[in-house]
Amino acid sequence: MSERGTGGGAIGRAAFSLRRARAVSTWVLLLAASAVPAQPAPVDADADAASGPAPADLIIANRRIVTLRAPVLGASPAQRVEAITERLDALLAKGGTTVVTKTAVDGGFMIQVNGEAAFRVLDGDVDPGLHQTTVQVAEQTTARLGQALAEMAEARDARAMLPAIGWSLLATAVLAFLVWAVVRLYRWSSARVRAAFERRALRYGTGWQGHLLGAAGPATFVIAPLRVLGWLIVLFLIYTWTGFVLQRFPYTRPWGEALRDNLLAALGGFGVSVLRAIPGLLFVVLIFVLARLAVRIVRALFDAAHVGRVDLGWIDQTTARPTGRLVAAAIWLFALVAAYPYIPGSESEAFKGVGVFVGLMLSIGSSGIVNQAVSGMMLMYTRALRPGEFVQIGETEGTVTSIGFLTTRLETVRREEISIPNALIAANVTRNYSRLAPDGGVRVATRVTIGYDVPWRQVQAMLLLAAGRTGGLVPGTEPRVLQTALHDFYVEYTLLVAVADPSRRGPVLSELHANIQDVFNENGVQIMSPNYEADPAAPKVVASADWFRAPARRAEAGTSAAGGDGSSAA
Repeated sequence: MSERGTGGGAIGRAAFSLRRARAVSTWVLLLAASAVPAQPAPVDADADAASGPAPADLIIANRRIVTLRAPVLGASPAQRVEAITERLDALLAKGGTTVVTKTAVDGGFMIQVNGEAAFRVLDGDVDPGLHQTTVQVAEQTTARLGQALAEMAEARDARAMLPAIGWSLLATAVLAFLVWAVVRLYRWSSARVRAAFERRALRYGTGWQGHLLGAAGPATFVIAPLRVLGWLIVLFLIYTWTGFVLQRFPYTRPWGEALRDNLLAALGGFGVSVLRAIPGLLFVVLIFVLARLAVRIVRALFDAAHVGRVDLGWIDQTTARPTGRLVAAAIWLFALVAAYPYIPGSESEAFKGVGVFVGLMLSIGSSGIVNQAVSGMMLMYTRALRPGEFVQIGETEGTVTSIGFLTTRLETVRREEISIPNALIAANVTRNYSRLAPDGGVRVATRVTIGYDVPWRQVQAMLLLAAGRTGGLVPGTEPRVLQTALHDFYVEYTLLVAVADPSRRGPVLSELHANIQDVFNENGVQIMSPNYEADPAAPKVVASADWFRAPARRAEAGTSAAGGDGSSAA
C-alpha cells in the first residue's frame, strides 16, 4: 500500500504543490456543492446549451471518466475538472487501497475514493441526447475511475510491466514472421502467374498488349491485384499488432482499445451492411436472371425470323436481328431501372452524384449518336435499303453490305468499303437500282447529240443496233430510243436499256458506249454536237431520199413514222 501512496501524485503531484494555493477556493466551492442542491435546469434547454459554458471531459490516465456539463456555484465545467484533478491527487497521496464507490446525494451522486468524497455527478451533467439517467452515468463514472486508478497502480509496478514487454516482443516476432510469409507468398504467386502468361505469349502470340507492355504485359494486370492484396494484408497485420502492443501497457491501453474498437466497429458495420444488402442483392440477381432469360428468348425468336424459320409478319428477315437487338437493349435497360433501388449504396449521395454526372455526360455527348441511331432505325424500318442491294447515295454507288444504327457500309465497284452516316443518307436522295431489278431489270440511259443533217431514223437504228450487240441486258426486253430534246444545232437522243445485274451498270454502259462508237463509225456518222458562228449557205435539212439511210429501214404500212419507241427502225 505504501507504493500506492507514494505514487499517488502520478496525476500531478508536483503540480499539486505548485497549484495548492490557487485551488483552495475551487475546493471550497466543490465541497460546498456537496451540501447544496443542484440548481434546477432552465426551461429552454437549447438556449441554455447555446449560451451556457462548454462541457469539459475529466481524463485520468488517458481515459475519459465523465463529461461535466453543469456549472456549480459559478464554477464552470472546466474549473470543476481542474478542482477534481487536484482533489484526486490529494486523495491518492494518502496511500492505501484505491476503492471507488458512489453514494446518492441531493441532485446526483457523490463519487468516493477510499471512502472520501472526490467529486459529484449532477443531474445537469447528463446528456439528454444519449437518453441516459444519472444513475447510469454515475455507474459508468465509478467503473471508469476504478479502472484508471488500477492502471496507474499497474504502471508503477515494475514487475507487472515485464509480461507486457514480453508479450510485445513476441507479437513483434509474430508480425515479422507473418510479413515475411506474405512477401514470400506474393513472390511465389506472382512468379507463377508471370510464367503462365509468358508460356501463353509464346504459344499464341502477344497481340497488341504484348507490343504495348512487352511479352509479359498481360501478367501485369493480374499481378497488380495480388500486390494490392498483399499490401492490404500487411497493413492489417501492422494495425492489429499496434493495437495489441498498446493494450499491454497501462498508459497506452486506452489507445489500443480505441484501435481495437474501431476495427471491430468497422468490421461489424461492414458485416451488418453485407447482411442488410443480401436481400437486395438477391432481388437484383433475380431481376438480371429473368432479364437474361427474356433476352435469350427474344434473340432465339428474331434469329429464327432472320433465317426464315418463323414469320413474324411485321418484321422481315433484314430487320429481324436489329429489332432483336433493340428489344434486348430495352429489356436490359428496364432491368437496370428496376434493380437500381436495390443496389447497395444506391441511396448514398456519392452514388447519386455519379449517376447525375454520367447522365449529364451522356446527354451532352450522345446528341449526334441519337440522331444517327434514329436515322438508322428509319432506314431499316422504312426498308429504303437492304443488304445486298446496289444503290447510289449522293455521288457514291455501291452494294449495301450492312446497315447499322450509326452508319451504313457500301462496297463500290472498285472494291472500296465506304461508311456513310445514317443522318447523311436520310438527308440525301437515294437511288435503289436493285429494288425493281427482278421485274425486268434496271433501266440505264445514255445520251448522244447529233446534228440535224443526220436522219433521225438512221440515228435511232444505229443506237438500237449498238444495244443489240451489248451483253448483260435482260433477254426479251427491247431497248428504246427517245428524242429527249431539240436544241438549236443538234438533237438529243436517249437510249434506254434494261441491265439484268444492277451492280454491273458500269461495265454494261462501257460496252454499250463502245458499240455505239463502232456502229456510228461503220455508217460514216460522226458523234459530234455542231455549233456555228455563222449561218451556213445551204439549209441543214435531210432530203427525203435519205430519210431511210442505212441501217434504217422503211416502216411497215400503218406504223407511225415518228415512233419514238424505236418501232420505225425495227
